[in-house]
Amino acid sequence: MNNFFINILLLISAIFLGGHLSKDTPFECSSKVFTKIFLGLGGGILAIGMMIYAINIESTKTLVDLRIIAMMLIYYIGGLLPSLITGIIIVLFRTLYFGINQSSIVAGFQILILLLSYSVIGKMKLNMVKKWLTIYLINMFSIISTYFYLLFDVGDVFKILLEYFIISTIAAILAYYLLKYVRSSNELYRRYKNEATKDFLTGLNNTRQFDLIFNKSVVNANEKNEKLSCLMVDIDHFKYVNDTYGHAVGDIVLRELAVILKNTCRVFDAVSRVGGEEFCVLLIDCSKGRAIEIGKRICNEVKNHDFEIGDGRKIRITVSVGVSAYPELTDNIEMLLKQADESLYKAKQTGRDRVCSADTCDNK
Repeated sequence: MNNFFINILLLISAIFLGGHLSKDTPFECSSKVFTKIFLGLGGGILAIGMMIYAINIESTKTLVDLRIIAMMLIYYIGGLLPSLITGIIIVLFRTLYFGINQSSIVAGFQILILLLSYSVIGKMKLNMVKKWLTIYLINMFSIISTYFYLLFDVGDVFKILLEYFIISTIAAILAYYLLKYVRSSNELYRRYKNEATKDFLTGLNNTRQFDLIFNKSVVNANEKNEKLSCLMVDIDHFKYVNDTYGHAVGDIVLRELAVILKNTCRVFDAVSRVGGEEFCVLLIDCSKGRAIEIGKRICNEVKNHDFEIGDGRKIRITVSVGVSAYPELTDNIEMLLKQADESLYKAKQTGRDRVCSADTCDNK
């Protein structure tokens, strides 16, 4: 039974290694063909290891392996393409390692039938448990039918099939719960990683992440001799919104404003929430004039937007925007945030609902 434990160790190693490689982006969520191919190759390597360390059923001196477990695991995770690649590797290795014989030909047809079965399963709407169970039952029916055909003239064929069924069932149950554990761990990892960098309410960068982006942008601007601009955006009379409609409505306003900011700015600009109702937009390689244009566009979009607050009610708000720009408004890039904050204060003092910089103020 030593090889059985080796197979189990190979299975555990493959699941945890795959889990580590996919901790940021799950294999099943990736649409990249390269990822699918990589997953299929990994499944093929796992299947080869299982074939090399075939399990000897000592009472009958018969060798069986768990390559089908590898194939069903790959299909469960990545779908038809990776399992197709794994199946091709299994057939090629089986042919090269053991030669072309009746067993290898039957194994090839077995893989083909399984792939056709997988394509049918893919069209069925099954939850995770039912999907795994369906794949397992189809695999077991296929492999047991194959062994029964090949070993029909061998004594104790039913004993061989029973032992193989027990071994495969243990491996399948272990694989399912390990996979479930790894997925759960990775989901927690991605959640905590996201919460460490994103504002919980708006989904924008939080203050910590903004500081990292700002420091990196400063270095890039100095190294590449690029311009760098900053917008400080603050909701006008936000306390009145909270006091009049409640904090739940205030949260709605903040979330919708975050969407407006992301849609109004360029895709590569860094939009962050840096305070209660204060937002900061870092405009990469952006001149003062362009920054003021973006600031005006933000003011207009917000002013003309109906914020739906429930029960068919809608409200409108305005924002004030402070602009700073390096090197046009300051030759000290480290003062960019302070200058934007001072410009925002200037916009508040001169009437709100306007865009101000160190040298100009415009509410149009």
